[in-house]
Amino acid sequence: MPGGALAVMRPVYAIAIPARDEAGRILPCLEACRAAMARWPQPGVIALLVNNSGDDTAARALSWARRTGAPLRLAEWRFPDTTAHAGTARRAAFDFARAPLGSGGYLLTTDADSRPDPDWVHASLAPLAAGRAAMVCGTIELDPSEFAQLPSWATANGAVEDLYGRTARELTSLLDPDPLNPWPFHGTISGANLAMSVAAYDRIGGAPIVPHGEDRALVRRFLDHDLPVLYSDAPHVVTSCRLEGRAPGGMAATIASRLAGGQHWCDESLEPARQTWFRAHIRARLRRTFRDGRQRDAALTEAGLSAEQRRTAPAFTGFGALWAFVETTSPRLARHRMSWDEMVAELPLLEALRDEEAAAATGTRIRQSGEIA
Repeated sequence: MPGGALAVMRPVYAIAIPARDEAGRILPCLEACRAAMARWPQPGVIALLVNNSGDDTAARALSWARRTGAPLRLAEWRFPDTTAHAGTARRAAFDFARAPLGSGGYLLTTDADSRPDPDWVHASLAPLAAGRAAMVCGTIELDPSEFAQLPSWATANGAVEDLYGRTARELTSLLDPDPLNPWPFHGTISGANLAMSVAAYDRIGGAPIVPHGEDRALVRRFLDHDLPVLYSDAPHVVTSCRLEGRAPGGMAATIASRLAGGQHWCDESLEPARQTWFRAHIRARLRRTFRDGRQRDAALTEAGLSAEQRRTAPAFTGFGALWAFVETTSPRLARHRMSWDEMVAELPLLEALRDEEAAAATGTRIRQSGEIA
């Protein structure tokens, strides 16, 4: 139930912030949000949902709002231990933030241990208000003072993983380009820096409730509904890279496990080189053949669907739903999470595949321009 409320009348947008035992970090986050809100002309509200906390996060936030006059909606909830995870908290925070908004409004979200830049609200909402996208994914920067305390081997390993991710995105862009996000684009998906229209949020039925990776699951739900997602460099947030996290399976737990000598598993979005190529190739082929039943059936066969699976597949009105079905049905598209050693071994092949596709694309452009007979 709401523990207190200080709110503006008829907010056009709301910033959803889930928080758990964040007494030491919540005020810098709230102050950064307040500064960012001053640069957008329409009224907004901060919606802080404090869940399963044992400290005075809520009391500090409420005192701050009374002192500053900042528009704050505050709720304190306690979820059962079995569902007290990031997905539940994020969904509850979104729905709490959604409540005072009309269908033409906007939702933003960040984390309680993060500090948005002063231009964050404007940079996030401008593309939405202009109709360029239904969701905006901004960039994040790890807190420099905390990052400096990590061992050099950990940051070096992270740099290699970042290189693999960039190369995979470039290869994917060559095979299946996204007009809204021409290469290069950052590809970051983080609950610390997302914004979306209320209409789109309502259309997808709200944020998915999953134990971890709830931010990526949310973006995937947008894509499944053919809602455009923009990766923008403009919205920027500084976030913690602490080792004592609040969400099982989150970034803090991953870093702590690696430092403790645990298996260094790569980001779950990264795949072996040939699988990265195949996923992008088959998605591009299905996108091209979506309206042609015979060619689409051939593409589904290449994707690994059996005759029975193809025969009983639902009728899809949009490409996003078709691709979601194919990814969850095809054994050829089953994901394999790589260890760091596997990723390092795959990197040269991934770069070679990227270079081959880049050369092929350049040759095509030259032929089309008439420079080669």
